[in-house]
Amino acid sequence: MLFSIRKGYDPALPGAPRQSVEDAAPVGSAAILGADCPGLRPALAVAPGDPVRRGQVLFTDRRHPAIAYVSPLTGVVEAIDFGPRRTLSAMVLRRTGQADPEDDDAGTPATPPAGDARETLLARGLWPAFLARPFGRVPAPDGTPVAILVSATDSNPLAPDPRVVLADRGPAFDRGLTVLAALTTGPVFVAQPPGAGLAATAGDRICAVEISGPHPAGLPGAQLYRLRPEIGPGEVWTIGYQDVTAIGHLFETGDYRSERVVALGGPRALNPRLVRTVMGASLRDLTAGEVAPGGRDGFARILSGSVLAGREAAWLGRHHHQVTVLDARPEARRLPLPWWLGRPGRGPRPLIASERLEGLLPFGIPPVPLMRALAVGDSETAERLGALDLVEEDVALLSCFCSSGADYGRLLRRVLDDLAEAA
Repeated sequence: MLFSIRKGYDPALPGAPRQSVEDAAPVGSAAILGADCPGLRPALAVAPGDPVRRGQVLFTDRRHPAIAYVSPLTGVVEAIDFGPRRTLSAMVLRRTGQADPEDDDAGTPATPPAGDARETLLARGLWPAFLARPFGRVPAPDGTPVAILVSATDSNPLAPDPRVVLADRGPAFDRGLTVLAALTTGPVFVAQPPGAGLAATAGDRICAVEISGPHPAGLPGAQLYRLRPEIGPGEVWTIGYQDVTAIGHLFETGDYRSERVVALGGPRALNPRLVRTVMGASLRDLTAGEVAPGGRDGFARILSGSVLAGREAAWLGRHHHQVTVLDARPEARRLPLPWWLGRPGRGPRPLIASERLEGLLPFGIPPVPLMRALAVGDSETAERLGALDLVEEDVALLSCFCSSGADYGRLLRRVLDDLAEAA
């Protein structure tokens, strides 16, 4: 299948990364973030000061005890921070020794796991790689999707090219796809750039989908919108291409792989390129010596994620494939997005630039009514407009072009959480 998406916007941004992968310097710490697990209330298996091995269970989901969250590195538990209502804010892990990511030993047999694929993914910490739509949460352990969408394309500015990342991971990627096919009776779609040739020999019910067009064509939300007529109603799970290779590696070798290839780029990146690190890596460690001098006040902003949907953070997000280094201008700090994305117009203009907004979302959703519903927390209207098939990154362009400065990703998350609690 081939789809061309016309609506959207590709912002021009300096600091594009060189599309070749290098090993990053080992980071001293990593974290598992509650922001990556909406609705999670953890049941802890470790305490601060406890030693942990890569792949060891750190905590489970109190609502779904079968879902395990595991350590991305060997070290000690440095801190456990909680948010409101005992939700997890962050569990920080400090590496012991100078091992590279590949050298940590989880202490598990290096043999492929046997038995049910679902049980293996739950127990070995790879289940949280899935996000279920509606609601954008980790799916229930007993859930069965009508389809699974693997997003092996990325239209975010300065994103890594999935074809480069997967260049030496083809067998593990294909093996991961066959594991995904065991979780659903429906199709497993692999969204990819035209001509990528991914999943060509992966097996039955695995369908290659070529997607082209401006951002957000490379996001699962836009891809799912185009595939919905093929899929029909029901819950769909999405997963990133690097997580699929981790699943394939686990089922080939028995080893939990926590590595993540990320694009280190942006206007203040000293040497923009792709680097190999671990999930949840400390951004301070990862960007040490990587920030170019300059800027109006000498400071830089470090985003986990893209310039559109990323967040200022100390740790690499679970689903992020980018680290963006930006100037920290005083006026930029008051805006949810950087100044050079060109908020439309100078001088008199409407509060909501309706005409320009209409060309941003390829989801068949009228943007202005959706923005109004999100702004006032009208969950019923947002649901009726189609918000259930969206997650935060899908509405990032609205935050960019709306002159109100509202963060529609955050507003959407509140609505999705309200709808999930009421479901």
